[in-house]
Amino acid sequence: MGAPYVVSSSTVVEVTPEQAFDGVLAAPLSELFTERSGPIPPIRECRDQEGAWGEPGQTRTIVLDDGSRNLETLVAADRPGSYRYRLSDFTGAFKLLVRSVDGEFAFRPDRADRQRTRVTWTWQLHPTNPATRLLLPLLGIFWRGYAEKMWPRFAARLA
Repeated sequence: MGAPYVVSSSTVVEVTPEQAFDGVLAAPLSELFTERSGPIPPIRECRDQEGAWGEPGQTRTIVLDDGSRNLETLVAADRPGSYRYRLSDFTGAFKLLVRSVDGEFAFRPDRADRQRTRVTWTWQLHPTNPATRLLLPLLGIFWRGYAEKMWPRFAARLA
């Protein structure tokens, strides 16, 4: 199907990598992703999650504000280095563009101050076909806006 389209965004937070990792893993998605960015709606809720989020193999259904949904599967949780997941089974507009998304939050200590952490969020979007791959750079612009709106809420949760 060709190479995925990759988008990434980073921020620095005033906590250790362990604290940042735990903050991402425990954060309710409906509190982090509250604003639309172009065609990407806010997250309304997560359903069908059993227990605290953190065990590889767990799944949950993400319901967006427009009623569309997707399945999130936790692929790996390697505290404090990274948290990886896969989004699949899209409904709505995403179903036309991507077959799956491999997501990752990576946590690296700041070189100058071990109490600061660079958090990088990356998506690898796997297009449904070569034609939709051409539209992914435009989607990437909106995704970066989505990320930029999320970072302040994430940092506030850590304070």
